[in-house]
Amino acid sequence: MIRHETHIDTVALQLDFDSTEAQRAKFSLLEQWIRNNRLGFLEKNTNSLFQINKYNLLYGGRRILTIQSGSIRIKDKLTGQVVERYYIRIRFAGLKSYNERQDEASYYALMTICAWLNTTGTNFRLVELDVAIDVYSNFYNVLASCINKSPNVPYNRLGRIQYYNSTPTTYIENYKNTEQRKGAVLRAYLYNKSAKERLEFPITRFELKLQNRFFLRNEFKTKSIVNALDRYYVMYFENKREKEQKIREYYKYEIVTTREINRLRFESYRLYPNPDVITEFIRQIQSAYVAFNWDIVVPLRSNKFF
Repeated sequence: MIRHETHIDTVALQLDFDSTEAQRAKFSLLEQWIRNNRLGFLEKNTNSLFQINKYNLLYGGRRILTIQSGSIRIKDKLTGQVVERYYIRIRFAGLKSYNERQDEASYYALMTICAWLNTTGTNFRLVELDVAIDVYSNFYNVLASCINKSPNVPYNRLGRIQYYNSTPTTYIENYKNTEQRKGAVLRAYLYNKSAKERLEFPITRFELKLQNRFFLRNEFKTKSIVNALDRYYVMYFENKREKEQKIREYYKYEIVTTREINRLRFESYRLYPNPDVITEFIRQIQSAYVAFNWDIVVPLRSNKFF
């Protein structure tokens, strides 16, 4: 079996507030925590929208996280009245870029901020999570398919190749505009990671994006995340010809059900995610804390981060 690994690539945490005063006070403390721990240079994004402030945390000239503060109008479930809610969203993108220095800095920033949130008793919730399966193979030998499709969701043709910033990419769902993509519960795509990151070795990445609506409906637990991953098959073929043959066979059926998937023997090509990676990630962000000597630690581990 071809080598493949499971990684967490992006995570976004959100803090919610009832007042702008509480939001500003917490942001000030967060900013001070980042500065005291020398996580990087916090730079305000000049392209921030009205009533939304965005900041980039730069390390070595590269962005390792973004912080967004703003407000949203929602209907109160009890009174039915429209009220203003305030938030701070911290988004860590690119936790696994294969740039070792950057990945270490991103991971340390994640653990440092989660430790501070946990130690200060600050409630936060997950609003985004990207789970990746990295296949050490050429892009054209890998195929990804949604085998448990959602009603009213448009899908691209199996194996269709598009390009994002010149990177060969297969988008599973066919969301035609930004609002559709942002409002989706989840979405997935396959792309040439080596081309995107200019790596000297072949890696093809399947990435499942679990968005805010997913976590409004599901708990932040391994089971719900693995169930979402199980909607998709990531498959490796030893040669491109065999892959294309399976795509042709797939389209011989007008409707593809579990029975047809079994007939196509997709299972024999499938690469499975490692749920232990997800479980360990959840454990780390929920249990990291700040020790008396200001070290960032994770329980059940003897070593400390940095």
